[in-house]
Amino acid sequence: MSDYKYYAGLDVSQKSTSICVVDGKGKLICEGASLTRPNDIYGWLNNRFDLSEPIRVGLEAGNMSSWLFTALHKRGLEMACMETFQAHRFLATYRNKTDKNDARGLAQLLRMGGDDFLKLVTVRSQASQETRTLLTMRDHLIQQKVKLENHISGVLKPFGLVVARGNIAPQTFYDRVVDALALAEDRNIHIKRIVMPSLLLYLDTCKI
Repeated sequence: MSDYKYYAGLDVSQKSTSICVVDGKGKLICEGASLTRPNDIYGWLNNRFDLSEPIRVGLEAGNMSSWLFTALHKRGLEMACMETFQAHRFLATYRNKTDKNDARGLAQLLRMGGDDFLKLVTVRSQASQETRTLLTMRDHLIQQKVKLENHISGVLKPFGLVVARGNIAPQTFYDRVVDALALAEDRNIHIKRIVMPSLLLYLDTCKI
């Protein structure tokens, strides 16, 4: 016997979310779509059900799932975030792949799976997501810094301009490139206007 009276599957895309609701026996109750915003999804469900009744809402792990999961959970819905690989394998059994059918499949997977079968993803707290975003962006900026150093050094070498690198401060690298560009001008090599935009971008990236 099902633990919930209804099961709702959400197939999330950037603009709209397909919604399908089945009962504990798998019978289709209703389906449709709403904008991909927590208030719109909640409103869609609330206009069709008494949400005080047992209903479980499931969605597949993805870029927007944490935001929707957290916001809908705060509104009192019992949420489940399903592991992508398991969901994809289950949805592959449906002959026609559409957003509508994917929402149906997620609702049925949620109903039939149970916590002993479903591979659920733990949704991090907002504070954890903020910390992860900070670390991710910092790592990205470090990679950009190194790429710009390599690029700037690389375009100078064909003109015999070698900038000493190593474990140096960004300002030191900047100053050495400026000196190399001045030397290039003395040799009647006109590349300063080409290199300086990348060099300024490099310095700005290091300040963040």
